[in-house]
Amino acid sequence: KKKEIINLLDSKRSYNINIALARFKMAHDAIRDSLLRMDSETLDEDKLLALAKCKPEPEELDTVTSYEGDVSSLGTVEQFFRKLSEVPQVQFRIDAFLFKVRFEKNVADIQRTVDALKLARSCVRESRHFRTVLEYILALGNYLNHGNKKKGCAYGVHLSSLDKLKGMKSSDQKTNLLEFLVTSLRNFKPEAAKFVEEFKVLPEAAKVDIPFLEASVGKNLGMINRIGKAAKAAKNDGSDRFGPVMQAFYDKAKKRTDELSSDLKSVLKDLKETVTFYGEDAKKLASSEFLQYFIDFAETFKTAADMMDKKKELEERQKAREEGKKSRSPKGKKQHLKAGGLNAAELLGKNKKKKNKDKIGFAMKSLRSSDSSKIRAALRRRQKFGTIKFKNRRASGKKLTRAKFEQALLSKIQQKNQ
Repeated sequence: KKKEIINLLDSKRSYNINIALARFKMAHDAIRDSLLRMDSETLDEDKLLALAKCKPEPEELDTVTSYEGDVSSLGTVEQFFRKLSEVPQVQFRIDAFLFKVRFEKNVADIQRTVDALKLARSCVRESRHFRTVLEYILALGNYLNHGNKKKGCAYGVHLSSLDKLKGMKSSDQKTNLLEFLVTSLRNFKPEAAKFVEEFKVLPEAAKVDIPFLEASVGKNLGMINRIGKAAKAAKNDGSDRFGPVMQAFYDKAKKRTDELSSDLKSVLKDLKETVTFYGEDAKKLASSEFLQYFIDFAETFKTAADMMDKKKELEERQKAREEGKKSRSPKGKKQHLKAGGLNAAELLGKNKKKKNKDKIGFAMKSLRSSDSSKIRAALRRRQKFGTIKFKNRRASGKKLTRAKFEQALLSKIQQKNQ
């Protein structure tokens, strides 16, 4: 008779945990021993992540450990949980072990984000090229608002005004203030346009969720402190290595996280000071919104410059086409020849003789046909020689030979060309 299996846990949860355990391909005792030894080679990140999803809740541990019947009759999950109950504070140990394995990657990601904020802050605060652009914008604004008591004689430029430059049209509506700015900088300060390339680092920093970043660093510090307390309280024996392993990790991780937290606080302080430097309220304007002003202006500036280049290129092509048409016209050819210091009459005369020669060649080629009517039709259709009339081949009463006909035709062509 088949032995009856006793399930103490929820059937759906047991089903999911059974699937996870099947992927481990490890015995329950091996999993327990690896947790006791804190063996990161056996339990890598993927296995620890799977363990974290199916770790037993305190109530579930109480249920399986309080069972007094035949343990061998329990289901797979129940027996697995009984093995894990032999590991002190197994729920926290799995979380702490997974945190340890992922710590370096986690810290590297946070540090990369902090460095992106540092670079962005340095870029907008110290860019001399963008400072030159702002100086030109301020000069243009003061010139346009000359005599206006409220807007004239300004000492700075609001970031929100940068987007308004393209909307300020000239009197003929053909250009705007942004295009005029681009032209002025190209003429007098061409290197100032380099700020567009410098600002390419800003989008990454503008995407940073600073509250989430601060919470992540705080969460790491909280977990590290818990690990430090647990490591001190752990028993130091040969079978359980949690104490010495996690104490060494705590010492390194605490120092690294404190440095990262200090670095983050410093860059956030510098960002707020930079917002204030540009005349904005750091309490009302978030860092992402502040950086977006610079990103939008750099894109608008580049778009305007590119459109101006394309417009200039089209104008040059149009001008070249018009000059080409003039040079191909008879009047344009004579002017071109005179400009080159050549004898136009002689060159045109040579061209005329060449054309006449081509006409004779065409006529002689047409003589290959044995039918003279086809020759005359071809000549009329081509209109190479105007209207050339030939006497009837039998007008003299004698049948013309082919050689005589060719000679007569050639004579007529020569007379026509003279």
